[in-house]
Order: sequence, then C-alpha cells, then structure tokens
Amino acid sequence: MQVPFYIARRYLRTKKARNVVNIISGVAMVGVIVGTMALVVVLSIFNGFDILIKSFFSFFDPQIKITVVEGKQFDPSSPDFEQIRNDESVIHFCEVVEEIAHLQFEGRQFISRIKGIEDEFIAMSNLEEVLYDGDLMLNDGNFDYAVIGRGVAYNLGAATNFVRPIYISVPKKGVGLSSFSSPFKQKHVFLSGIYAVGQQEVDNQYALVPLEMARELLDLKNEVTSVELGLAEGVDEKRFQKKLEKMLGSEYRVQNRYQQHEQYYRVAESERFFIYIILSFIVVIASFNLASSIAMLILDKKKDIHILLSLGMTRDKVSRIFLYEGMLVSVLGATIGMVLGVLVCLGQIHFGWLKFPMSFAVENYPVEIRFWSLVLIGITVLVIGSVASWLPVRLLPENFFEHENE
Repeated sequence: MQVPFYIARRYLRTKKARNVVNIISGVAMVGVIVGTMALVVVLSIFNGFDILIKSFFSFFDPQIKITVVEGKQFDPSSPDFEQIRNDESVIHFCEVVEEIAHLQFEGRQFISRIKGIEDEFIAMSNLEEVLYDGDLMLNDGNFDYAVIGRGVAYNLGAATNFVRPIYISVPKKGVGLSSFSSPFKQKHVFLSGIYAVGQQEVDNQYALVPLEMARELLDLKNEVTSVELGLAEGVDEKRFQKKLEKMLGSEYRVQNRYQQHEQYYRVAESERFFIYIILSFIVVIASFNLASSIAMLILDKKKDIHILLSLGMTRDKVSRIFLYEGMLVSVLGATIGMVLGVLVCLGQIHFGWLKFPMSFAVENYPVEIRFWSLVLIGITVLVIGSVASWLPVRLLPENFFEHENE
C-alpha cells in the first residue's frame, strides 16, 4: 500500500486537532452525500417519466410507420408492400387513412382527426388496456361505430350510453364554397367506446372509425395515408427499418416510434440534460466545502508535514496525501449518496410515497433506476471532488514546504 494513501486514510478516520476542521469536513461530506442523492433521485424520476410517456405512445403508435414523402395518399397494393405484408417479421399490417374532420353531437361541435383503421389495428395497439368506457367495436354488421379519445368525448359531451349518432363531415373534393351543393360530405357513426391513453395530443384529437367509412368520406378507393406495422417479438427494429428503407426507396418515409415523436424526445432529453447540469452545480457548490476542509486540514497537519519531510518524503508525495484525502471523501460521499438515493427510489417504487396531487394516468410518481445513470453520477461526483481536492494543494505557496524545513 502506498504511504500517501495510507496516511490519507488515517486522516479520514481520525479526529482533527481543531474542532472547526471536523465541522467543515463533516459539512463537506454531507454536501457530497446530499448532492449525489439528489442526482440519483431526480434523474431516476426523469427516467421513470421517460418510460411512462413511451408506454403511452406504445398504445397508439406503431413500431414502424410508412408514409409517402410527397403528397398525402398512396396505394399500398404494390409488390413491395405485398412483400412487406407477407414478411415473417411482420405480425400486424394495418392500412390507415387519417384526416382532419368536423364532429357534431347533440348540437356540440369539435374539430378532430379521424383515423380510419381495420380491426388489425386494435389488436396491434392494445387499446383494451386503456379503454375508459364501452367496447372496442368498429362495426357490428349493421352499423358503423367509432372509438374516441376521452378529450374528444368531453368536448362533444358524448358518452357510450347515448343512442344518438356522431356526425362526421369533411370537405368534398373539387367543390368550392360558391357551389349550390353542400361543400361537405357527411356520415354518421355510433359511439362504442372511449379510450384514455394519457397523452393530450392523442386523447384530445383522435376518433377511430372503420377504414372503409373513412375512404368513402374522402373519396378514396384503395389509397391510404400510412401503413402501420407491428413486428414479431425478437425482431431487430433498426435493422428491419433499414431493410424497408432500402426496399421502398426515397419515395417513402419509414419511421420508428422515436422518429414519429422526435421533437418530444429531443425536448425530453434536453430537459434531462439541463437538470443534470443544474444538480451537478449543486455538487460543485458542496465541493467548495471540501476544498475548504482540505485547506484547513493542511494547516492542521503542519507538524505532521514537517516530520514527513524530515524523514525524506518528497513534496509531491506529501501533496498526494491531501489529494487522496479529498478523493476518499468524494468516494465515500458518492457511495453513501448513491445508496441512499437508490433506497429512496426503491421506496417510491414499492410504497408510492410521492403521489400526483390530481387525477393522472398513474397514481404515483414513476421511477426508473438505470445502471448507466448511476455510473454517470459516480463519475461526475468523483471528477468534481478530485478538482476540489487538487485546488487547495495546487494553490499552496511555493515556500510552504521550505518554511517547514527551516
């Protein structure tokens, strides 16, 4: 064992000669512990929200979405799409027609997005898990039905126990406002179910209707606005996406879930990064106490330094004693802080101490402990602690050790 490290470890455990040094050292240790614990808890909560939001998107958004680059509709009956439909990696192939529409129910009106889907979409999306009321039914053989978001139902004042239909209107193609005929094409559906995904952009906008009804409203034959795919378990999503991009060429856009909400994910990553930076500054401020405690310890151990120099120890090794001392405080503080932070997170996961103050998709704040987040936090605290320990040693006057030799 190196002598400087051995001495630094002894200094860490033994009581200092001056009580003020003990106080400053204790405050420094507590600061590192609290800063580290805060980093663990807050980043774990952000990770939990990230997982929660992704789970919301997974109820409504497909693993792979194919749209056309130019224009809005395309015909999915080409050989390339038939090959995709029959690919063993694809377990759900859903044709979708999506458009903005005017909804009317009992005198109340609302601008929404209709999404014409097949029954295959319901099987792929797992909407049954977030069904708020009613049933997931698009057609009973006699009538068409719609499944709408909770926000759409609220704005229309509709509920599944009402027997009156919802009227859906879209502008006719090629009909101007000056025409004597109605510029809108209208159909009606009955409400079968209401879902609540937990995302306002979904719950407040979308009404799911039968695919053929949406095509009739928009005067389409076989065209779609997108093809949505669900992949078999174990399929490499990125590799399959690249395969589709190569097969379909530049005319089509192939997006995974991240790319379908790229702006949201970028904002979420930016928020998490800035929170990490802010909390790191808390650790930096706490490390000022560490630098002060090292400086006070150097002054407290002047006699020891004189003895060590007299015994032949070099100035570099003496400096390393106090550098190691600060690093040991950082390691110990980071370890205790991470352990406490993980315990708090586990307590939140199992007992739900922190709850949402109002109605939300989940009752408790979500928490996700990630190994690489802990590694990043540990490295951050150790780097800051090392710099804080190095500064007081580096800023010692050049004649400090010479004075001790006199």
